[in-house]
Amino acid sequence: MKNKYFFVVFILTFISCSRQFHLADISTRTYRIEKASFPVDVEAAALIEPYKIQLDKTMNEIISINEEELVKGKPSSTLTNWFTDILLAETQNYYNGLIHFAIQNYGGIRIPFLAKGHVTVGKVYELMPFDNIIYIVVMKGDKIQLMCDKLAESGGWPVSKGIYFEIAYGKAKNIKINDQPIDLTKSYTVAVPDYIANGGDNMDMFKDAEITNTGMFIRDLIMKNLKANHKKGMTIKPNNEKRIVEL
Repeated sequence: MKNKYFFVVFILTFISCSRQFHLADISTRTYRIEKASFPVDVEAAALIEPYKIQLDKTMNEIISINEEELVKGKPSSTLTNWFTDILLAETQNYYNGLIHFAIQNYGGIRIPFLAKGHVTVGKVYELMPFDNIIYIVVMKGDKIQLMCDKLAESGGWPVSKGIYFEIAYGKAKNIKINDQPIDLTKSYTVAVPDYIANGGDNMDMFKDAEITNTGMFIRDLIMKNLKANHKKGMTIKPNNEKRIVEL
């Protein structure tokens, strides 16, 4: 028993006196992986080539002409105005009643600008890579007020024509819908992505609203609109309307 005691003491003493190693420093470096860094697998390339040609043909299709660069920004911008106006127009084509306005979460528009010139199918995929569906939501004015307050907290979101408000001290004020002051007891109809309607970005004011799932992908709506207008010879023109104004 006595020997066992000394053995334990010896082990503990040995451990306590042994050298301890600690991480002294970290350095990071970025390595760029170049295409030329790897040998071409001729067999794999030949297998992929027919699919690549077909994909390039689809993605490089020109479906519109943009006359001026559209830029994404807050509280309002040319890119967000253009995007949400298409959501409103295309959802209105689907719905028999009046849709008062459309909104889109800011992060859902994935490019910072749409360059002047040709707009391709591939560019629309860059703009909206997610398979979000447009929903139609009926909600009371008091819920619209909460929604606008939420948009105001983050400095503004993309909104279509049909809604206007000002931001003062992080809250929405002077809200107008179709140029009329908001009625907190009245029902309004709004086109929104399913992500928002389902409470994404803490937009929980939609949870108890009357919701219609259109089943239409937002990306498809954008392409449908551009293709139809392109066929008519119409181009994309910037709209710099100030729909949200920070005081």
